[in-house]
Amino acid sequence: MSSLGLDVYVLVFVLAAAGAWGLTALLPLHRLARPAEARLGRRRVGGLAIFAAFLLAPLLVCLVSSDLTDLLASQKGETAGLLGAALMILLLGLLDDLREVNFKIKFLVQTAAAALVFVIGYRIEDVSLPWGATFSLGWAAPVLTILWLVFLTNAMNLIDGKDGIAAGVAIIVAVPLAFIAADVDNPLVAAQLVAVAGACAGFLPFNLPVASRLLGDSGALLLGFLLAALAIEGSVGVTGSMFISVPVVALGFPILDTLLAFVRRLADLRHPFVADLDHIQHRLEQRGLSDRTVVLSLYALCILFSGAALTIHYVEATAAEFLAFFAFGAAIAAVLFRLGYAHSLWNSASVASLRAALASAVGLQRHPSPSESDERDIAYEDRPLPASKRRPF
Repeated sequence: MSSLGLDVYVLVFVLAAAGAWGLTALLPLHRLARPAEARLGRRRVGGLAIFAAFLLAPLLVCLVSSDLTDLLASQKGETAGLLGAALMILLLGLLDDLREVNFKIKFLVQTAAAALVFVIGYRIEDVSLPWGATFSLGWAAPVLTILWLVFLTNAMNLIDGKDGIAAGVAIIVAVPLAFIAADVDNPLVAAQLVAVAGACAGFLPFNLPVASRLLGDSGALLLGFLLAALAIEGSVGVTGSMFISVPVVALGFPILDTLLAFVRRLADLRHPFVADLDHIQHRLEQRGLSDRTVVLSLYALCILFSGAALTIHYVEATAAEFLAFFAFGAAIAAVLFRLGYAHSLWNSASVASLRAALASAVGLQRHPSPSESDERDIAYEDRPLPASKRRPF
């Protein structure tokens, strides 16, 4: 497979950034904003700008790079399939930006797009675990591949609760994954990841707090889908197996936040797909951090995760890999305990009920707190939701 020089990657990044910046500035379309956002001059143009920049930057570089031209020609079917699936996600997001789309329809379209990229070759089939263990997924490969794609597509959308978070996180994730893809001889995937990073870099100046342009569902879903698909190909080595630890660690923040959202909602006996304001960024804000400090804190967390992913890939020393996994686990533990998630889960409705049942089974009498006594006779679904968890609109 032809390799690409550093100048090609830099040119792809610069053109994608310039294209996204220009398109974002030129697309202040009133129809791409909900009423409250339109009054503030905030338009959801991120998806259109990022998709166009991601599409056009590599094509423009082909005018001066025969190596990239040859790569695109040799993998035109896979590239066209990826772009077609990404366009499905973009259009779904645009429709949701203009008016709410039922979550069942969202999952149907996302599953169809994920199935398309699986068919064209973006597959998790053989998986390598740390320190040498490798196994084949067999019949479970299509199921797990589609779950991976749909999960991360929505995970990026869930972290897009504050200005600047999703676009900045995408840059921090895409750049190390691009280095890894190039190192395992997947230069086209590396160039596509660089295009994602460049497009987000061009859009980000408009999206930092207080944003004048919004990423929207179209942009967040698109970024999640592209990163999920490209992470599969970019983590497949010469043996054909996917080193699963690399993308999981690199994408640690959106994965962690989404898993936490599902677990805490289920633990509180709430529907897992009903939105709230209790994500990691909201917990940081409740601790008194400003919007910019929240964004920078999450960038720092993602840099830690990306650094751990690079260490796991490049450093062969077992001690260094242990240190990377330890840092990854310590960061997760800090989020769980320092932000109060462990306490919230311990006192959630289902866990409290389980604890009461266990106490009763062993003959212990549990004394409820005054607040629990007040709510004892109120059905859970009728209890008022705390103000910090109410959706503003």
